[in-house]
Order: sequence, then structure tokens, then C-alpha cells
Amino acid sequence: MYSRPTFMTFLQQPSELAELQAGKQVFAREEVQSFLYSIRSVSDKDAVLHDLAPLLTASDSFRAGMLAMICGGLVEMGGDLSIVVNGTLDLLVRQLCCLKDYVRMKEHLSAHEMFLHFPEAMRAHAALPLTIPAAMTMLCRDKEARMYWQRRKDLLDVMHELADTDEIPFYLRRTLSLLDDQELVVLDQLNKRGFLVCLVGVQDVMYHCYALLQDTILQHTGPGYLDAEPTEPEAVRYAQNYQLTKEDYLSARGSYDYQRFGFNYPGGLFFAGSASFYDLPKLDGIPFLMIEKKFMTFQWEPANMYPVLHESLASRVNLVHEMASDEVDAWLKRIFN
Repeated sequence: MYSRPTFMTFLQQPSELAELQAGKQVFAREEVQSFLYSIRSVSDKDAVLHDLAPLLTASDSFRAGMLAMICGGLVEMGGDLSIVVNGTLDLLVRQLCCLKDYVRMKEHLSAHEMFLHFPEAMRAHAALPLTIPAAMTMLCRDKEARMYWQRRKDLLDVMHELADTDEIPFYLRRTLSLLDDQELVVLDQLNKRGFLVCLVGVQDVMYHCYALLQDTILQHTGPGYLDAEPTEPEAVRYAQNYQLTKEDYLSARGSYDYQRFGFNYPGGLFFAGSASFYDLPKLDGIPFLMIEKKFMTFQWEPANMYPVLHESLASRVNLVHEMASDEVDAWLKRIFN
């Protein structure tokens, strides 16, 4: 059995200013270290998560943030994230709501004055470097959790309210805008072929879609389709975020990928790789894209256009099926007539 009572008592006490200023150093406290040491040998990580989950909303913001980070570590050790993901994101929403007071008053009050008048705002600000990594660990492992929280109005509203501040990191914003279970029709007018694909974990910049899509299509059609050159395996692996190492991260800086097809609007105008997926034209509510032989080459820097958001995030474009010829004909007639 792990060392529970002392740690639970610690969690239920209010945090003080000195703890907030110490940040992650607070994990060195004896009651925290004893708890962390004791859970290493517990084989049933889910039982520990079930025990801790209710305290994510019952502790003050800072200590709850500490708890969220511990839960994130248990998830990385194989614990079931579904036990704590909603509690962790509820905590994040609560902290972001409190953060609004911090943003409003930080230029006018000292740290001591802020803690005196807005203690929960101060605790929330100090806790975000603990809670956000935990949320990322969970969201990047679970497509369904991402899709649920991308629709949660309370999170969307507070993220919008804080959009003009520097309090929410880029990688969290990108994660909450990932394209998941998003269908796309890809049409080749020259050969009268069409492909229905599904995007999962793809960043909302078309360069990322192109890097994955062109490999998926060429894997299906075989080499030389539309005179396309083969894709570069390392560029594809980076786009997929597949088993990347620190060396891969370093080598990605300054390296480039390029399009193998012409990715176009109907009529031949190139669809910019910097554009959002949501700018694509639609037919019956389904986004579509034309592909053809390329007449010019556009290149991009993957590490700049779609940087790695989290090591556990898998990105892919799956081929659902190649469309039947009559279905392709029907799409093309409606688009061009």
C-alpha cells in the first residue's frame, strides 16, 4: 500500500505564497517525496488514479496542479487516462478562469499584494506549468478526449478571453485545434480518381495535411502517380511524430519537405499550405481538394510549420477508400458544371 494519509492531508491544506514562488521545487517536500516513492511499486496504477481523481477538484488550485502532474506521470506509466482526464481539464478551466484576475492586476500589485487580495488567481498562475503538461499528456494520447474538449464551451470561452495574453502556450492552443476524425475528399480530374481520407491528430495548417496526404496516396497508388516523386521517409516520420528522438528534433531544424502533387482549388489555383483546413471548399458539407501533376514546387520547413506538440501525439491521414468511378464523376460534374 502506498503512503496515502500524510499526502492527502497535505493536498487538503491551502498553499502559501512561498510554495507558489518555489514552483516545482515544492515536489521536494518530504510528504510529497514519500508519496511519490511509495506509488512506484504499486502495480495497479488505475487504483491510485481512482483514489486521486476526486481531489483534483477538492484541493486549492496550486496543490491540485501538483496532483494533476502526478496523475500525468501515472498515465505515462500505463495508468488509464480516462479516470482523470476530465478532472484535469476541469481543473485547467477553473485555473484559467482565475487567471483572468491575475492578468488584470499583475501590473498593479506586488506578489504579496496579489496573494493577499487574489490568492486563487496567484495559485492558478503558479499551477499552470504543472497542470498544462498533465493535460497535454492526456489529450495527446486520446483522440476522443480531444474531440470532447474541443467542443466544451467553458474551455473555448476562457481560451478566447485570454487569447491576447501570453499565458496560454502555443502548443496547448494547437492541440485544442487538432483535426480529428475529419474527412476529406481528394479528386484527380485527369485520371478520374478520387479518395476519401480521414485526418487524425493533424495540425490545422495545410502543410501538415499535405505531408501526410501525399504519402498516403502514393502508398495506395504506387510510385509515379501523377508523375509524383517518392516521399522522403524521414519527413513522413516527422509529420507522423513517429518514435522521434532528440536527435530527430535537432535534425528537423533547417530541413525541408515539398509537395509531390499540385494541391488546388477547382480551376487550378494552388491551395496555400499555410491556410487552414477550414478554408477548403465544401460540397454537401464535405471538404474537398483537387490534385494534379505539379507545375511548380513549393517547399516548407516542417519544424516551423508543424512543430512537435507532444511526444505521445500520433498524426496520420488514413485512406478510408478509393471512390467508385461513378461517384467521382458525380463529384466532378457538380464541381465544374
